[in-house]
Amino acid sequence: MRVRRNPLFFTVPIILLALAALLLVWEIVTSNLPLSMRSSWPWKLKLLDVQSATAATTIAAGLAFARAQYASAVRPILGWQGRVVKTTGLSSELVWRVSLVNGASAVAMIHSPYYRITLRAAANSSCRDSSWIPRGEAISFLQAMGLILGEDFLLRHVGPAYPISTSPQSLAAFTPRAMAIIDEMLIRVEVTDQVGDSHRRIIHCMRGVIREPTEPTME
Repeated sequence: MRVRRNPLFFTVPIILLALAALLLVWEIVTSNLPLSMRSSWPWKLKLLDVQSATAATTIAAGLAFARAQYASAVRPILGWQGRVVKTTGLSSELVWRVSLVNGASAVAMIHSPYYRITLRAAANSSCRDSSWIPRGEAISFLQAMGLILGEDFLLRHVGPAYPISTSPQSLAAFTPRAMAIIDEMLIRVEVTDQVGDSHRRIIHCMRGVIREPTEPTME
């Protein structure tokens, strides 16, 4: 989902197109007025002739179209995948790993993600669900629930300006102990493409989760 366009490469071509179109309309209108009217203000104001205004409008329209076409070509296609994988160093050999995927050929740059954590009912007696918080606060929130970073869960430190290519980028991993406490974790990711437009994706880490894995899932 696109959330913000680069004002320089989007707004400026649109403004130029609007000004050129306005000049063209003005010249067409004034050139069709009677001579008696064209000799008085404001109708005697002349900035360009019709041919020059037409050329300016065509160039501005081409610039705006080229920008839109290039923005479409480099627009990231953000998705995510969750799967059970074998790992070492955590409290369980099998963990649920969530990865970000960019399906487009163009590289985009990721900003620091934000997290929103919902706890399962059995674990939610003394602690409320979180709002959107940065990585450090998300780690502290989970540690307050008795989970240990690097043992029960992992939240990868990414950004700012980390490049996202077509290779899956691991964002988080959860052991069965962590999944027994976490009902859902949302990760809000914003990336900037090569024309400066910003795009946002909400990753549902626990969608399709296998909370008690017995074997790795297939690629």
